[in-house]
Amino acid sequence: MKAMRGWLGLLVVAWASSCASLPGGKAPLRVGLTPNYPPLIMLTEGRAAGVECDFAVELAKELGRPLELVSVPWEMLFEDLSAGHVDILMSGLTVTLPRQARAAFCEPYMSNPLVAVVRRGEAEKYPDADSVLGATAGIGVLGKSSADTFARRRCGAARILPLTTREDVGFYLANQRIELYIDDLSAAVDIISRNEARLELVRFPLEEQELAWAVQGGDQALKQQVNEILARWGADGTRDRILDRWMPYRRMLPDNMK
Repeated sequence: MKAMRGWLGLLVVAWASSCASLPGGKAPLRVGLTPNYPPLIMLTEGRAAGVECDFAVELAKELGRPLELVSVPWEMLFEDLSAGHVDILMSGLTVTLPRQARAAFCEPYMSNPLVAVVRRGEAEKYPDADSVLGATAGIGVLGKSSADTFARRRCGAARILPLTTREDVGFYLANQRIELYIDDLSAAVDIISRNEARLELVRFPLEEQELAWAVQGGDQALKQQVNEILARWGADGTRDRILDRWMPYRRMLPDNMK
C-alpha cells in the first residue's frame, strides 16, 4: 500500500507542477485526493484528471499558491488531513455527520443524490423511491460507501451485496446476480455511460447528498477563503463550467436530480 501510494503521489504531483502557476514565496496548497472516482477524480494516462483536479488548479490560482496534489488511500484521507500532511481534501467527498466530526467542510459545490441503476428496460418496475426501498431482491453497492450504509439502513427486505469495484456493476446486473445497484448520481451515470446498451437510470433520487471539500477544523481562515471563492464561482459561472465539462449530462437531468 505504501509503495502504491508513493507511486501515485509522484505521478499526480509531477502533473500538478507542470500545469499550475507557481508564485514564489508562498507555501503550496497541498490537496489530498484519491484518484479512483471518475469523473470527479481519476488518473488518465498517469495524470490526474476530472472535476476535482480542475477545481484544485483554479483554487490554487485564486489563493496565489503553488499547487501540490497528494494521492492518499481513501481510508487515510481524514487521517492525513488531521496530521497536517495535506491542507484540504478534494476527492468527491459526501458530507456526512461522522465526517463532519473529523473535519470542517466548506460550502457544498454540487448535489449528488443516491440513485438506482437497473438493467435496460426495467426502470418502469420502480415508479418511486418506496418501490426501491421495499425491494426484496439483491441490491448491489460499493462496499463501505455511503450507498452501502444507506442500503443497509433503508432497504431492510433486500439482500445487500457489497462490490469491490464499480467495474463489476455491469456484470452483476447483466448476469442477474443483483436486481438493482445503488450509488451516487455522478458514479451511476459514469457506469451507465460505459454500459449504455445494458443499463439505465431510475430517474428519481433516493436520498439527497452534497459534495464538499474539507479542511482541518482549526483552519477557519482557509475555510473562509474557499467559501468566498466558491461564492464567486457560483456567480461568474466558473463552477458550472467545470462541472459541465466533465458531466455534460447535468443539463439533461430532471429537476429533482439536479
